[in-house]
Amino acid sequence: MKLENKEIDFENKNEILNLNDFIKRQEFIESYMKSCKFRRTNHIKLEKKVIRLQEILKKKFTKDIDPIVFLHWLYFNKNLSIESIVNYIKQIYDELWETEYFYKNSAALQKFFTQVLNWKLKNSKENKKTLTYKSREKPAELIAKNQEEKDKRKALFLSWFIKNSAIDNTEFDIKVFNNYKFKYEKFIYLLEKYFKISKNSYQELLNIELWNQSFADRFNEIFKENNIDFEISHKDVARVFEKHK
Repeated sequence: MKLENKEIDFENKNEILNLNDFIKRQEFIESYMKSCKFRRTNHIKLEKKVIRLQEILKKKFTKDIDPIVFLHWLYFNKNLSIESIVNYIKQIYDELWETEYFYKNSAALQKFFTQVLNWKLKNSKENKKTLTYKSREKPAELIAKNQEEKDKRKALFLSWFIKNSAIDNTEFDIKVFNNYKFKYEKFIYLLEKYFKISKNSYQELLNIELWNQSFADRFNEIFKENNIDFEISHKDVARVFEKHK
């Protein structure tokens, strides 16, 4: 039996630019699957994945954000590469202790953009690793700019640390430190009792706009400089921010 095109054309070639249109697409697919008595769950899982991203964005930014509009803004307005968007959203999930990422790699997100949302990629080189190609095109300019941004954020972090710390380990008790079960608890105790950094000053760090791994790297450098045998990860930093919002 040959179905009319209008019945099977759920892969609409119009661009999908908001959550409402995306949900309509998923519902149309579901309706088609039922009508032909053929069941697939991929489209259902995909809709749940996108709705979950919406929930994550609301937790992160404390307001309702259309996830499709957000992705479009990152890709076209902020001009981020697909790889950068994957990493940025992963960072948001890490900060909220979410382990089921939206997408884990750029190839999968690119497929979502082109085959689900029907977006046209910004250029043909997006079919490969955009960041790699951009660095080949303008290596000196990009490297210098990236290094300048890194140095600027490092300087801001150092300024924060100098302003808010004063090394004095007289109140530091190694037994108390070792009795803490979680690393983030030890981290908080170490900063408070060894470096005299109050919990209230943590939120100032968020204004620096470093990724949590960068914060971890900076603190680990300080620990090493002070001969402190302790190391933290981005998850430990995220947990501290979570506990002291």
